[in-house]
Amino acid sequence: MTLPSQLTTEKALGRRDDDTIRIDGPSAVEQNTVDAIPRFDGLVVGPTTPEDRESSKESPMPKEKRWSAGLAFGVGAIVIVVGLVAHWLLSPSVGSDAPGQEAGASSSAAKKAVPVVLATARAMTFEDRATVSGSVRAKRYAMVSARIPGTLDDVFVDEGDRVEAGKTRLFQTDSLKLMKAVAIAKQNLAVSESTVREKEALLEKGLAVVDQAASDLRRYRALLQRDAIAAQAAEQQESHHKQCEADARHSQALVDLAKAQLEQARLGLTIAEKDMADSLVLAPIDGMVAERFREPGEMASAGTPVVRIEDLTLLEICVFLPEKYHALVIPGKTTMRVTVGRADLGEREVSYRSPTVDSKFRTFEVRGLIESPPEGVVPGCMATVTIVTDSNEGVGVPSGAIQTREGKPVVFTVVEDQARMVPVRPGSDNGEWREIVEGVSAGTRIIAKGQFLVEEGTPVSIVEEGGR
Repeated sequence: MTLPSQLTTEKALGRRDDDTIRIDGPSAVEQNTVDAIPRFDGLVVGPTTPEDRESSKESPMPKEKRWSAGLAFGVGAIVIVVGLVAHWLLSPSVGSDAPGQEAGASSSAAKKAVPVVLATARAMTFEDRATVSGSVRAKRYAMVSARIPGTLDDVFVDEGDRVEAGKTRLFQTDSLKLMKAVAIAKQNLAVSESTVREKEALLEKGLAVVDQAASDLRRYRALLQRDAIAAQAAEQQESHHKQCEADARHSQALVDLAKAQLEQARLGLTIAEKDMADSLVLAPIDGMVAERFREPGEMASAGTPVVRIEDLTLLEICVFLPEKYHALVIPGKTTMRVTVGRADLGEREVSYRSPTVDSKFRTFEVRGLIESPPEGVVPGCMATVTIVTDSNEGVGVPSGAIQTREGKPVVFTVVEDQARMVPVRPGSDNGEWREIVEGVSAGTRIIAKGQFLVEEGTPVSIVEEGGR
């Protein structure tokens, strides 16, 4: 139903005669308007029946009531007009808006295009590698302990001191006791020398007695042949001669014993002097004192380290790899990339591979040498080591570009602003890049970002190209 007020509103809004307002049902504003109308039914100005008109002639309406009724009617009319205007503004099908509809359709189509970032497949080197953490340590080091047990008289070096092999004094143990031992050994040597001289003199005396007894025996035998003496006298002289010879042999044995004791005394002196020399310990290698374990006055026993010396000019990297790499690591052939802190030490050959695998941890040790290390690379540092077991040339794409569709790996290319799915066969993985053995060639542009949102034929819009 069209009300006069509605027509007035339409003219005020500039509607044409052929414009149509379609009201499929009361809107919220219209319903509120309709609900408001009954409240003014009793306030309509003027009589509604002949009897009422007749009654009104007899008793005219007071001026205040006529003013209230007019005010209420005006308010109701305003509510109706507002409701109709709101309905016209909110209605999607009022008038002919074909150009606007076409623009909306175009905007909707543009929103369906998925924004993507492209990357370019490229030729690169792929490696089979294992990255582990290891430690830097000195290739040459010495745990220096006392050769002679005893009290430490002095420790001549401190941590951080540089030492020279065979020249730098490290520490000394019980020097007074060993000095006395050397003095005693010298005295023993002197006694032994005197004993030898004594025994040699006795031997000479015994030999002289033997010669005299031999001469006497010859004379006694001559006299016995002339019957000048009794046979018993000749026999006694012969027995005396034999006793003298036995005494001479005994003296010779004593001389030999004295000489042996002399040699023993000489060796004793040599050992005492060696102990004395060993009490003063010199640096066994060139390097630096890394640790000092004992202080003067403490007991130092054989095998108990007093200081540790490390040669900082030749270091080695030590890492442990899982057992599956044991056959792949070949000393002198396999290389390792070493990084210590911010220092990139480049590639190093593997110098050592443990011949066995630890039965508890299922790992084996691998080492590599670092000659003339740079500043800051010292024993104890942590090293990041990448051991390359194999390498090959291939075509690579960003790892995230590879998707799985229907259980198969694929990548997406862009053809005429649409996504095209390409099945691929992945190979080695270098972390950020993945080898494509089959499916794409170097130079192919693929979707590297936004690939999760596309399927075959999905419209796309390229917002950036990277990975060249």
